Amino acid sequence: MSQCTITLSANAGVAIEFGGYKIWSDLLHDEKVPGFSTVSEDLWLAIRRSVAFRDPDLIFFTHRHPDHYSRSLTLRARAAFPQARLAAPFRDFDDQILLSGSQPALTLPGLRLRFAPLPHEPEEYTDMVPNYGCILEAEGRSILIAGDCATAAPELADFVGSTPIHLALMNFPWGALRKGRAFLQRYVKPEHLVLYHLPFAEDDDFGFRHAVERSLRPIDGTEDIRILQDPLEQLTLSL
Repeated sequence: MSQCTITLSANAGVAIEFGGYKIWSDLLHDEKVPGFSTVSEDLWLAIRRSVAFRDPDLIFFTHRHPDHYSRSLTLRARAAFPQARLAAPFRDFDDQILLSGSQPALTLPGLRLRFAPLPHEPEEYTDMVPNYGCILEAEGRSILIAGDCATAAPELADFVGSTPIHLALMNFPWGALRKGRAFLQRYVKPEHLVLYHLPFAEDDDFGFRHAVERSLRPIDGTEDIRILQDPLEQLTLSL
């Protein structure tokens, strides 16, 4: 068994402690998109005070959209944590790792990260904004981060292949929509599923939070399904 701790910033922004490392994924954004939340100045200060976010080893972005990435906040994070490596499928910093091609990878002692381009939802963004998913592998366990991958995209099935997925972090429509649940059951088969990219309660203009709770159904082969939706909310799972 391997333990994993996930702590939410906002939307799909998380700090993941896994395999002896701390990975930030889509954690730094400060522009409020209608119907969603963002990292306000108060939340950023709370993040800076929180042990859960301290000393990241890698800061990773799935794609360059304002509800996932802010250059200005990334600059502040890099100044605070200069040891952290940065990886993204777009070039904003000279010393970053640029994710490009079909299957880039990053290997750290005891941890391997595999990346792959996945089509963005909705379709009009697919060719405009590269979206890279990631599979983290350590101690014989695997975590999938799909970014804003289009629901039921065959490219995700190809990326997962025969890799056993012990934890999948997916945007909430994957659990709310029948086609998303069917795809997860057939191709991903995660032992644990965490749904996120939901607004905080005060920003839920479109009722996404209630809709997910109302429509969520069990998925055969998945031990448990969790929803991560509140600032600094934390889950600890045994994988």
